[in-house]
Amino acid sequence: MLELNVNARSPAAINTAFKKIKEMVTSGAVSKTTPVHILLEPGSYREIVKYNMSNPLVMEGVSGAGPQDCVIQADNCESFNKGAENRSILSFGPNCTNITLKNFSVTNAHLKNSADTNALSDSAEALSWNNTTGTLFAENMHFEGRKNTLGLKGFSWFLNSYVSGDVDFIYGECDTALFEDCEIHIREDNRGDFDGYAVKSNALAEKSGFVFLSCRFTAEKRRKSSVYVYRTEGRGSSASPKNWDSAAFINCYISDVFDPELAWDDDMSMQIYPRGNAKNGIREYNTRVVTKSGKVSEDDTSRRNIRSYTMTEDDYFRGYASRYLILHDTPFAAITQDI
Repeated sequence: MLELNVNARSPAAINTAFKKIKEMVTSGAVSKTTPVHILLEPGSYREIVKYNMSNPLVMEGVSGAGPQDCVIQADNCESFNKGAENRSILSFGPNCTNITLKNFSVTNAHLKNSADTNALSDSAEALSWNNTTGTLFAENMHFEGRKNTLGLKGFSWFLNSYVSGDVDFIYGECDTALFEDCEIHIREDNRGDFDGYAVKSNALAEKSGFVFLSCRFTAEKRRKSSVYVYRTEGRGSSASPKNWDSAAFINCYISDVFDPELAWDDDMSMQIYPRGNAKNGIREYNTRVVTKSGKVSEDDTSRRNIRSYTMTEDDYFRGYASRYLILHDTPFAAITQDI
């Protein structure tokens, strides 16, 4: 394994380290399959970071420090750089194989300018996983942004992490993206009192999509507008290879400030596809609601979106009762028992 320590006092420290790795691989000093370990010293790394090499990568903050002690941050958005892989703070390309991130923060400091909630110009990822064959594993991480904080393709797994944003801040054309024991937080919109949405799925057809296992959904309460766990673009169909509304919420705690409909479809003017079932669509099991005072109770699902599905115990024990069951058809299957 190639070991590199990085210090925030050095300009463009992380990119410099990646450049060094690329030079070593190009020269033949290091194989394209040699694992790389980047150890980040505490501090603020003010740079936009890209990695698109086949070398497996572990990037982590030093032991004993928390995610807030080591932060990669910058102001970036679609108006500055076109495309999700260019407007994010930390991006991984299609050549990556296995990426592990631990114990640091990634923050896109961009403030939205447009009055249009759907304005592409304000798309500003903290992390872009632009990869369909490798794996992304993130543990004890913080991802902070506003619109489109996490853009995910392929296979990813987030464990004991924190994700914040205000509109569609977990989204993408994923196969399977598991969030386990994470906090998903809708923050106040910097422009004023606008509706907030956490998840937007453009998942691949027939795939699991976004799965939230034992997660906490929290939000800053709006004065007049609403916050939703999910919203659709209404682009999915039986003929579409992607854009399926696939998101599962398993044993999750949801703040009572969220709209009880759970999934927004603009008063049914945008069709959620497919209708929820045990494997696809908007589905949930054992959801609990949390009041401002901290009282926890079983959530009333009678006011859910008409196309969502409440899973049975059989559905749960057949496919969602453990991380192994959720990830068994993914490249993560071999390592679920080791983490």
